[in-house]
Amino acid sequence: MFEFIGFVKEDYKHEHESLPCNARIIPEEASNLKRITAGLMGIAIGYGLLLLKQYKYNNGDSILNKPFILAGIILGVLLLLPHEILHLIPYPKNSTKKILIRNWAPSAYCSAAVSKRRFIISSLLPILLGIVPLLLFMITSSVHSVINTILWTAGTIGLATPANDYIDAFNCFIKAPSKSMIQSGNDGFYYFSNEK
Repeated sequence: MFEFIGFVKEDYKHEHESLPCNARIIPEEASNLKRITAGLMGIAIGYGLLLLKQYKYNNGDSILNKPFILAGIILGVLLLLPHEILHLIPYPKNSTKKILIRNWAPSAYCSAAVSKRRFIISSLLPILLGIVPLLLFMITSSVHSVINTILWTAGTIGLATPANDYIDAFNCFIKAPSKSMIQSGNDGFYYFSNEK
């Protein structure tokens, strides 16, 4: 069940479900530099695909219609809400899934526990909003410069905006045991064994 809360104040606190006594926090060691680097990697992939298409299929001539970059940016920003919805899809159907807007940025939250695999899928699912537009960009004819521009810009944004999600997925993959459950808590994400 999705619950859209709307705009909240900066000090808004989520209601967390209780954690089992064997829950341990997943250490959060990512600096802002690492998060920025993760976002820049998404942008670099977008630029790499642009150069590949431009030089391999268009003799180095520009395939972008620059005034429409703004339209692509607007589309990329509008896709931030579907980005948050995608995070919630792997969570149990009967759990409460909340979407809110804090400081003009949408975010998603669910305090239900999921397997390590589902948590990683949840973290990485929004990259589809970068992959799909960029795949369409690569197969669209170079003569359609407006469509190419909008797809490329939105897709590059779609690969850059999950920077925090890349870090969360990596931390979980490296630091949580393979068969653990992952659950959100007051201080971050926790893992625990679900075995009796």
